[in-house]
Amino acid sequence: MKIWQISREYAGIAEAGGVKNVTTSLCEELTKEGHDVTLFIPLYKCTCFDSLKEYEKSFVPKAKITVNGVSYEVGFDKAMCNGVKIIFVTNAAFAEKSGVYTYTIEDEKKDASHQHGTGFKDALLLNTLFQKGVLSYGKERIDEIPDIIHCQDATTALVPAFVKAFYKEEFKKTRCVVTIHNAGAGYHHSFENKEQAKAYTELPTETLERASINGVVEPFLLASETATLTTVSPSYAKELLNPHNEATAGLSKAFAERGITIKGITNGIDFERYNPEKTEVSLLPYPFSPETGRLFGKYNCRKYFLTKYADSDHPVPDGIIRYGYISLGLASDVSEPVYVGFHGRFVMQKGLDVLVGAADRILSSDSAVRFIFIGHGQEEIEKSIIALSQKYAGKCVYYKGYDRGFSRLCTAVSDFMVLPSNFEPCGLEDFIAQIYGSVPVAHATGGLKKIIDGQTGFLYSPNTVDKLVETLQNVIHIKQNNSEAFRNIITTAASYVHKNYSWASVCKEFYMPLYRKLLRNKK
Repeated sequence: MKIWQISREYAGIAEAGGVKNVTTSLCEELTKEGHDVTLFIPLYKCTCFDSLKEYEKSFVPKAKITVNGVSYEVGFDKAMCNGVKIIFVTNAAFAEKSGVYTYTIEDEKKDASHQHGTGFKDALLLNTLFQKGVLSYGKERIDEIPDIIHCQDATTALVPAFVKAFYKEEFKKTRCVVTIHNAGAGYHHSFENKEQAKAYTELPTETLERASINGVVEPFLLASETATLTTVSPSYAKELLNPHNEATAGLSKAFAERGITIKGITNGIDFERYNPEKTEVSLLPYPFSPETGRLFGKYNCRKYFLTKYADSDHPVPDGIIRYGYISLGLASDVSEPVYVGFHGRFVMQKGLDVLVGAADRILSSDSAVRFIFIGHGQEEIEKSIIALSQKYAGKCVYYKGYDRGFSRLCTAVSDFMVLPSNFEPCGLEDFIAQIYGSVPVAHATGGLKKIIDGQTGFLYSPNTVDKLVETLQNVIHIKQNNSEAFRNIITTAASYVHKNYSWASVCKEFYMPLYRKLLRNKK
């Protein structure tokens, strides 16, 4: 099959969230299976070229595109990355962006109105220009028209509607798939009203009206008319179709009322990108194997971390974390502390208010527990974690920002990784924790339900401070008093993830059959 993957991010090229992992692994696995795969992505200021080969600039004529009454010129560069053909859509609007979706600290220093962690003010322009650019490329290169166009998340969900309205002849044999990675409020990339949507998209008014909820035009609803919708776990698919789901700002109710179907396919994980037995890929200082119970290297990683990064007399070196750090060190006043970690984006979805409240109570009463936070995001959440690390100096540290190797180290040194998400479409941090022998403790929601409670991790509900405190106290007790049971959970979890959630299996068992079915049956 000839397949186009369309995404705003891709691992090793431009990274932001979990979309990069899905897009990259799916592209590479499909390529390994012999399919002709092309990835479309904007060319940002933050684009990393390290993994690219055969780079060629402006290899096809530029296209003129109108968005919101303004004419833009987009170009196309190409390169290869691990067998995948990469097409970069180029324009100054992309080239000035230091992040994929949000402003950075550097942006805020240049313009105070561009507060770091907040979305781009011209996000609708970026999304629309990119998607129109992709289809303009197809019009120029008719010989490359694909069998399947797979759009990753709301930032690319307009493509099927554009195909139907403007490129029906060119893509008449093409079938479209749109994967919903996150339908939470704030992730829809919707238009404020039909007039705005009309100005940006030029789609027919009646089409925009059908995709409206209380006047707001939703890209996922536009996509549902001509594309197959998927999401990143069967559990999240059920939640998306629940009309009483309030986390989606009305989308779930609209999906249910309109009889829209959504297929849930749990994301895989590319184990070899994380393999703890190979330090050159894990980026960890020592090798170990949770699957076989060989954990000596894991605890050597902890010693390394404590000496180099968590000793109050030796603060973290400048530059290890992209946006700086806050660390008052970790005390070594007890013989065997229990380490509890969190790594992720600091947004309300992640339930950090619950975790901070639980950590406060546990740290106030248990001298043998240490908390490690790494991440950045909304300022009020950052401030609450800063305050926690200051209140419990020596027992709680916060590293602000993101660095791939350091983030993996923080995961690997933890005994438990807490995932208190209010909602979670699939979850990747639970996979990574399990691969590195860190037992996940998660709110039972969405894709996190793939954790087998008591066997590959621990689930709790409801998502309250009281319940999380109770759960953490129970699992800490197991770690401290039943080392054999704790070790069995570590080995079971690591083996289960490696065996059942490889991207090779997910691709062969779910995505390839889906693509073939779509090509057999015109939607």
